[in-house]
Amino acid sequence: MNFIPLNRPDIRSHDFAALEGALQALAEDDASPIRQLESAAAALTDRPYAVAATTSGVALEATMLSVGLRVGDEVICPALAPARLVAAIVRSGGIPRFVDVDPLTGGMPSDTVEAAISDRTRAISSIAPWTAPAVLEDLAALSRKYEIPLIEDAIESLGTTMPSDAAGRFGVLSVLGLGRESSAIAAGGGLIVTHDERIAATCREILTEGRAASGDPDDVDDDHEAGDHVRAGLDGRLDVLRASIGIGAIERLPETLAARREVAARYIARLGGEADLLISPPPSNVQPSWTAFPVRLDERFLVEDRDAIIQGMRRHDIGVSAGWSFGPGLPVARHGGTPEDRWPIAARIAGRTMLLPCHAFVTAADVDIICQTLLLIMKQTVFGRGGQ
Repeated sequence: MNFIPLNRPDIRSHDFAALEGALQALAEDDASPIRQLESAAAALTDRPYAVAATTSGVALEATMLSVGLRVGDEVICPALAPARLVAAIVRSGGIPRFVDVDPLTGGMPSDTVEAAISDRTRAISSIAPWTAPAVLEDLAALSRKYEIPLIEDAIESLGTTMPSDAAGRFGVLSVLGLGRESSAIAAGGGLIVTHDERIAATCREILTEGRAASGDPDDVDDDHEAGDHVRAGLDGRLDVLRASIGIGAIERLPETLAARREVAARYIARLGGEADLLISPPPSNVQPSWTAFPVRLDERFLVEDRDAIIQGMRRHDIGVSAGWSFGPGLPVARHGGTPEDRWPIAARIAGRTMLLPCHAFVTAADVDIICQTLLLIMKQTVFGRGGQ
């Protein structure tokens, strides 16, 4: 059997032609592929401004800095989150104010978030739970009520739609991804989208080592010339080569999403009745992007069991990984004691979740092989510890 990767870019012949053009642009110091990518991202999310960054993690860090995060400020975020989100808060000088999550959706309950708001709160940052993205609606309402910016990590949810709106449009700033964790997987990179012109200009300055923006004079303070260092910044602007590949990935996103949703439907049909797995089909009016297909083991499985199952799947050439991290347990979060006692739901979900391949190259036969292998290894794991 050929290796089935967790995610895979759909590189086509015209991408090679675009890359050749990007090499010429690189030689001529022509940034037009970057501007074209930013325009495509803005159009996709129906937002007027987009700023490209080297990685999605760098893009998240730039958003934290752009809202004025200072050392000691708190950013409310879910205790079940990608490590990149927690790291971006800490690298920007902030303190993650973790909130435990809903046991079914994995999202932050709005009443718990509201209770966590204090005079030290500088921002709220969240992700869209895989099959329950509507939590973003409540968080956006809280953001407006308290005038606290919502930073939306839409890196894995790009293309997710729900009745009220689409992922990537809820935050004052939203971050999209072009790396292996994204539905628009390309050669890497991140994109910040926003409706706020001044915030977009600030992000652009931050990503160019803190230099004042060039071009539109409204983007910079009157006291500075374009190119002056005006703030702390990052070396974080995306290059033209990766931008050229990203353009194709965004243009093909509707086709990519349709294929991913077809694969997800096969998983739901195949695994939905398994007693040892928690499968949460989305509501009929929600269309996830399905960057991967999440499955959660029953409570009788331990973290060690989950890790052994992942290793077993990989030995069978199936690219399976753990899901989002238990944020308070990450080294970068610097939480002492036993954080699992303070955020027990997030700890349980993080320790029992796995992500299965769910991309356009996963065939119906692949889904059967993946499911059969998963169920077999799960049974072997239970048998290996005496059926407990």
